[in-house]
Amino acid sequence: MRTVTWVPGSNTEYDELFEDLRAKHYADTSHRLWRNYNKEIFAEVAALTIYFDEDNYPEVCSSTTHRDCWPKNVYRIHNRVWKCNNKKQFLHKVSPSMGYSASSQIEWLHHNTDCRLYFISRQTDNWNDWMIEHFKEYKINFLTDSYMYLTCPNECDDTCWQRIIYSGDASLLNQWKRK
Repeated sequence: MRTVTWVPGSNTEYDELFEDLRAKHYADTSHRLWRNYNKEIFAEVAALTIYFDEDNYPEVCSSTTHRDCWPKNVYRIHNRVWKCNNKKQFLHKVSPSMGYSASSQIEWLHHNTDCRLYFISRQTDNWNDWMIEHFKEYKINFLTDSYMYLTCPNECDDTCWQRIIYSGDASLLNQWKRK
């Protein structure tokens, strides 16, 4: 098992593999969020990540990103995350593929950016505590609060307001649009 996180355009082999996996996922219109995986979405990401399983097959892909609607030096990890194989099951804990992908992205942020806070967000409100508890197995300590944060520029779009789990400089949360 291994995880690779890199800047798009810096590794042709991984860029091509990620694009192939992304295109296959995007083509699966049966997935409820398939539109979230169009090529343009990935044009401005800070980093891409692929987790390879014990047989060296890609298992999970995701990205790390920053948006202008967030405070400076705040990054979202596990952005546009998907499983590229059919290992779909009900999870009783954070899987190694998800835990090690997050660890790789956090390490990348620490070595390549001035990141002061990173977060994971989802539209639902029943995942925060579960994720916080299970990410501890990977020595990742997240916090949460009761706000919904603006995660994309369209304040009128309800899907842009999401719950987050975060780690880092909590004072930055006061600079972020929330409700």
